[in-house]
Amino acid sequence: MDSTQKPAGASISAAHQELTASLPWHDDRPGRAPRRRAHGVPHGPGRWGAGRGAQVRDAHDWAGYLTEAIVLFGGDRGVVFASHRWLTWGRERAISFFALQRDVYAYLHDQTLRMLNQGLNGPEVAETMVLPPALANAWHAHGYYGSVSHNVKAVYQRYTGWYDGNPAHLWPHPPLEAARRYVEFMGGADEVVEKARTSFAAGDLRWAAEVLTHVVFALPDHEPAEELLADTDEQLGFGAENGTWRCAYLSGAHELRPGAGGTPARAAPRRAQPAPTCWPSSPPSSSSTGSPPRVS
Repeated sequence: MDSTQKPAGASISAAHQELTASLPWHDDRPGRAPRRRAHGVPHGPGRWGAGRGAQVRDAHDWAGYLTEAIVLFGGDRGVVFASHRWLTWGRERAISFFALQRDVYAYLHDQTLRMLNQGLNGPEVAETMVLPPALANAWHAHGYYGSVSHNVKAVYQRYTGWYDGNPAHLWPHPPLEAARRYVEFMGGADEVVEKARTSFAAGDLRWAAEVLTHVVFALPDHEPAEELLADTDEQLGFGAENGTWRCAYLSGAHELRPGAGGTPARAAPRRAQPAPTCWPSSPPSSSSTGSPPRVS
């Protein structure tokens, strides 16, 4: 739906592609008033900068639309249901849920702008930002989908773009050429890998991932670097509260290990499929249904 259109009983979200709608849910039992249900706010903040690539959403507008939804629907909301999530029952719980989500969006937006105006760049804002206890203690405000670190960098990007004020970042070498120079400056690939092992053992996984990435870019066939970077990404994935970050880390680890294939550049040719047959008398095994292995 176009963002300029707003039907009665609906408020458009900051993504301008979803609705928070109030739908009548009639209960014919004596003494029971009609209830309403709403859609549009997940348990856990949304991602304002999608990892797949998309225009950054406006967190300020989003917070305003959540306030509007409370005003429009708060008087008779009996149950809230949201995409990919579970129900929230009861008017007071529903209003509290919407209000806390609204406050998370507004707080992160406003505090990012405050820090931006103090001279911090996106990663520095993300490293500094902490939710106040009233918001941090609400479990549905945790970054299971849109984390604090991910979202505040999106706010920074929306207002400032890619340039962070450091002239050295205006015209850098592209990643491959930069990686070759970093590896040479740091004493060669083997030296970098050995130092990265020390960082890995000390728990500084972010730094190990950063320096090992240079080696893998510069020398794609350097197996010790690939193995250690895969282990590093895996540990970062296991420790990530954010589901999309976890998937990114574990996918990176999977692609670095021997025998793993990446996304194909083109679709495989369509082949004729045999006519379907009836299932055997016994249920199929998990391997025949294509069920993925469990990650433990």
